Order: sequence, then C-alpha cells, then structure tokens
Amino acid sequence: MSMVLTKALELGAALSECDELQAVKEAEQAMLEDSSARALIEEFQNCRQEIEWAKMQGMDPTPEQEAAFRSVRERMGENAYISRFLEAQDRFEKVLQQVNQIISHALYGGGCEGGCAGCSGCED
Repeated sequence: MSMVLTKALELGAALSECDELQAVKEAEQAMLEDSSARALIEEFQNCRQEIEWAKMQGMDPTPEQEAAFRSVRERMGENAYISRFLEAQDRFEKVLQQVNQIISHALYGGGCEGGCAGCSGCED
C-alpha cells in the first residue's frame, strides 16, 4: 500500500475517534430515541419529499407546502435533541473543512512557512 493510502487510513481512523464525531453519534442516538424528535424528522422528510415531487413535476410548491415546511423546520429548531444533533454535526463538519483546507494548502501551496496571516485554515 502506498504511503498516501496508509496516511489516508490513519486520518480516517483519527477522524472516527475524534471528540466531535463521538458527539455527533451520541446526539444522534439520543435524538432517535426521543419520539417527538423522530416524529418531527419524519414530518420534515415528508414535507421535503412533497416539495421535491412538485419540483420534479415542473411545478412550484404550494404556499401550504412551503408553510408546512417552514413550520416543521421551526419546530425542529425548538427541539433540544434535534438542536443538539445539528450543533454537534456542525462542529464535526468544521473539523472536516479544516482537514480539507490543510490538505489543499499542502497540495497547492500557501502553506504556513511564512506564518498564517490572512489564513484561517489551520486554527479555526
């Protein structure tokens, strides 16, 4: 196996053990165990499907569909389990963005040899 693939496996293993991903998994489990959170997720998916179906048919979503979608999103934001999951997911996505920025810097230059002035890649 090449060194690049070996390092990719190491990176994957490190990411799978990072605190941010563990928080996502724990928040997801708690969210899925809560019946009201699950009901909101199902309602959200149904609303989204209806809107996507309308768009696939070349139609705009109805005002009722849009209102239902906004309503369920608002209620999801008020649910502690869903909010905790989304916040944890956002923190993990930021870690992934930082990893991608670091890889891009290594591939295309702009590394940190001269300091990180103007660079928000490594230390966000």
